[in-house]
Amino acid sequence: MRVPQIKSHSQVVDYPAEVVHLPRAKREDEGGDIFNLREVSRKIWRGRWVIAISILIFIALATLLISRFEPKYWASATVMFGVERANIANLQEILVAPEFDKDTLENEVQILKSSNLLTRVVEELALDQNPEFNPYLVDPEPGLADRIDASVSLPGWLRNFLIDVGALDLPEEPLSPDEEARRGRVATVETLQQSLTLAPVNGSRVIQISFIADDPKTAADIVNVIANKYIVDQLQAKLEMTRSATEWLSERVDELRQRVQDSEEAVETLRTDLSLEAGQSLEITQQQLADLNKSLSEARNRTAEIEGRYLRLTDALDAGQDLSTESPLLRQYRETEGDLIAQLSTLSQTHPARARLQAQLDDVRARMREEAQRVVASVNVDLEAARTQQRELEASVRELESKALGQSRQEIRLRQLEREAEASRLIYENMLTRLKETSEQESLQNADARILSPAEAPLNPISSHANMILALAVTFGALAGVGVIFLFDHLNNTFRIPPQIEELTGYTVLATIPAIGSRTQRREVIRNFLEKPSSSLSEAIRNLRTSILFSNVDNPPKVVMFTSSIPAEGKSTTAMLTAITSRQMGKSAIIVDCDLRLPSVAQLVRPEEKNKPGLLSVLEGGATYNDAIYQDPDTGLHVLMARPNERKAHVNAADILSSQRFGELLKTLSEQYDLVVLDTPPALIVTDARVMSPLVDAVVYTVRWDYTPRDAVLEGLRELQTVRAPIAGIVMTLVNESKASQYSHDGYSYHKGKYENYYTNS
Repeated sequence: MRVPQIKSHSQVVDYPAEVVHLPRAKREDEGGDIFNLREVSRKIWRGRWVIAISILIFIALATLLISRFEPKYWASATVMFGVERANIANLQEILVAPEFDKDTLENEVQILKSSNLLTRVVEELALDQNPEFNPYLVDPEPGLADRIDASVSLPGWLRNFLIDVGALDLPEEPLSPDEEARRGRVATVETLQQSLTLAPVNGSRVIQISFIADDPKTAADIVNVIANKYIVDQLQAKLEMTRSATEWLSERVDELRQRVQDSEEAVETLRTDLSLEAGQSLEITQQQLADLNKSLSEARNRTAEIEGRYLRLTDALDAGQDLSTESPLLRQYRETEGDLIAQLSTLSQTHPARARLQAQLDDVRARMREEAQRVVASVNVDLEAARTQQRELEASVRELESKALGQSRQEIRLRQLEREAEASRLIYENMLTRLKETSEQESLQNADARILSPAEAPLNPISSHANMILALAVTFGALAGVGVIFLFDHLNNTFRIPPQIEELTGYTVLATIPAIGSRTQRREVIRNFLEKPSSSLSEAIRNLRTSILFSNVDNPPKVVMFTSSIPAEGKSTTAMLTAITSRQMGKSAIIVDCDLRLPSVAQLVRPEEKNKPGLLSVLEGGATYNDAIYQDPDTGLHVLMARPNERKAHVNAADILSSQRFGELLKTLSEQYDLVVLDTPPALIVTDARVMSPLVDAVVYTVRWDYTPRDAVLEGLRELQTVRAPIAGIVMTLVNESKASQYSHDGYSYHKGKYENYYTNS
């Protein structure tokens, strides 16, 4: 049986000897920073119409809500903080000077809205007697029990059931007058807090106090009383703080006076003890230690030098090398040896003087060995002496270090006591000064704030916060739209970017194959591939071929199987294009259609010989594969297809593809071709891919972009893993690059889609 000899192009560069592995760049949504702003913005832009519709719905609801509001009146006053004081006495205040910033104003805001201050406002204006602010004065809406006619008596079980579900309320015991008044005040204060607005004015020390009420005069009165009560409360708080500070400072001064005395006595005691115990100062000890360390460093260097020389001479002696450079006597022996060898070389083997010269040569060599051993022994003696000196210096350094450490600890303790004494003395002096100043502060206190503009009764009602409600409606509508977008994106069960596949399956994405139109036939895809060698499809197929070959650099795969999870994933077309690319690059290639049930490769090449034998005839022995191979006239690609006229109902495709004859066929083809591409049925539909995977060098698993369910991919890979299939990686097929660029800003799909027509347009 003659086999067609297919030779590779001589100018094509073969596989490299090694590959430089670049680390995969970390995505922005991995690790410590999980929020990818660019990805989120692209998701939001894709769903902009959903957001727009959601905003319109919320605006409609907000408009309906605004139409039901009653008119409200808004009154405001402004209060400025940090008022300058008259410098009556040049004394430092016990309270911090009025330097207000954003945080300080926020503190004043919390005081203005505190329950203590608002309680005094409620008492002065008797707001707890106003039904607008006290909900206990408003008659509650009649409940279910009030709507039921009193003459109708409910059964006990029905009444208990209505009480359990909350339809009926248990009868409440009447409250005492004091408890009812307390609850009314608390509820009134809460109402004030909810309607009160405190807004610091940017770039100033001013706070705007605003209040909204049903009556314009009531709104103005509440604002003015809050401002006045705040100033009175500020004066009282400062006076109480000054008095408390005076009492505390008096006690603190007495404690500090005793602490200063104790600290100074401790310093003097320790200084006396150190002068008696230390024979020399710490500086002298440290200088001695530095000199010893220098000598120790020199000794260590000398020891290392001698040790290196000793090891070198020992190795040379053991290896029988020449040591004549280490001794003049050895050089003399070496010269004598050379003379004797020269004399021997001039004598014949039977010359009577040869024995005498040989004896002299042996004697000279013996003396050379003895002299070399003596030289090595002398260096060893020097090494031991250097080590002894090093050990003595190390012991002296350790002893002096211990002494210096003890002195240093004592010095540290002395300095610490001195610092403590000095700090106690400074604190005592400061506290004594502050005590004198504080005693003069009580008569000099004034408020740090003043009212710039009191509130006036408003003439017109406000627009019921219509603008704010509409703004909130737009905000919540946008948030709801974004939530819907992310919900649908989360519910998506397909793959849209390569990192999703790699993260879920653990396999590398070898390439992404772009789609050529939404309804393009497979024959048109191949024609487009042949006619546009610079298109994004051509580059993607070449990238796929390179990835397959580099999946195993030491043993590049020759028999490559293409399979998928389900039909219609572009598997056959991708396999055909990969084989064509290998043929275009000067490599011999053949594609074998292993789908004996529904062969598709014949539809891609459309051979004219309808009755020519195919793969099934070769495996059954009815024809040679040389007779069955078809050569495509457009590409020169060799095709071994499963022809429709060979299909038989009783034939089990899995048994045929797992037979020994099929394995021998693949072995023969791999010897004759540089690349053998197998197009197999989907892994989840039939078992053909599983039984064939042990016969191939690499398995390429195709996944259709935004089409194949994730569970199907995982199940298909799991089926192949059960037979230890050599899966080289995954190919994402039929990628809509213009849409894929919207799903990933940092992935292959984005950049591929962005520049897909760069070379084509050029």
